[in-house]
Amino acid sequence: MSYEPISPEAFLLSNIKHLKKGEILVKEGETSNSMYWVQSGTLRLYKKKAPGFIELGVVHSGEVVGEMSFLDNAPRSASVEALQPCDIVEIPRGKFEEFINAQPSWMKALVQTLVTRLRSTSNRVKELETSSTVYAKNEEGRTTKQHEFLSTADLLKLSTGLLVAGSRNAELSADGTKRVKAAWFQFYAGQVFTMQLAKVQVFTDVLNEAGVIKIEKIADAVELRLLDLDRLEKFIYFAQEENAKLEEKQLPLTAKGMAILDAVAEFSGIMQAGPGEQSFIANMDDCFAKAAAKKGDKIPFDYGAFEEVEKAGLSKEMRVEGMDKTAVFLPARFQKLYPVLALRQRFRDMNAHKRDG
Repeated sequence: MSYEPISPEAFLLSNIKHLKKGEILVKEGETSNSMYWVQSGTLRLYKKKAPGFIELGVVHSGEVVGEMSFLDNAPRSASVEALQPCDIVEIPRGKFEEFINAQPSWMKALVQTLVTRLRSTSNRVKELETSSTVYAKNEEGRTTKQHEFLSTADLLKLSTGLLVAGSRNAELSADGTKRVKAAWFQFYAGQVFTMQLAKVQVFTDVLNEAGVIKIEKIADAVELRLLDLDRLEKFIYFAQEENAKLEEKQLPLTAKGMAILDAVAEFSGIMQAGPGEQSFIANMDDCFAKAAAKKGDKIPFDYGAFEEVEKAGLSKEMRVEGMDKTAVFLPARFQKLYPVLALRQRFRDMNAHKRDG
């Protein structure tokens, strides 16, 4: 019995891998006999370096990734993560020579990728080894060296880039909101502020989750619906002011302190307090019970974290009567600071996830 050899087209269709956003294609240190052709989507290349990692670049549709270990049988020199849903064609070593002449599109991409990366990667790694590392205090008050995917400087540049795109290139939607093509934001962020595409996309995702923008795909273009640029502009002023302060003068709010503010903001009614109200009493037991029910888990009340809230000037005092706990907040200051503090915490959480992941 004889079999017809599989065609190059059939081979490609049979070897497609579908990656979800955030899914890892390959990990640094692994060995593999495959390389990958990116049929659609974008991926980030990064390298581990304690206490974080180094961003090496972005791989786009039509390019090849994983070719170095494929060619020299060495362990993977970097990890690859999908920045968005991707279709990836896996090319095993055993099929490489069989289809080498039948696949000019990805073979050409392979050669171009090899030449570019061999010339630039070693210098790029040296430049980036310290650019994403900062010194910060942990929850025990100790100063530690840690990685930040998006530093304060990055956030200021990206936020400004989006404000520029919104003011110069936005169009008015039928519902009265403004929208701007994502390409304009990428232009200002990349060409004017020299930000990497991987950082632009992660920044955009955080703002989308925070409700500052809404990412929409219209035909073949991606547009950003601008829902709350006023909040982003206030965040710029806040981040710049905080960055200019001495460390002991900065608002001392950890994730635990923000958990208290989140519960109060969502369940106490303080965000609807009138401008003339000088103080606002929140039932902390009620706030935390509702927050726990929403999360589906028990959220313990942390007295130590409440001290952070008081030091930040957001609350006057905590009152405990028997098992009941109430707190007196300053509504005007709370309403002014909470939106930007919540946005800052989202970026902190993202950095922690990138650092630990």
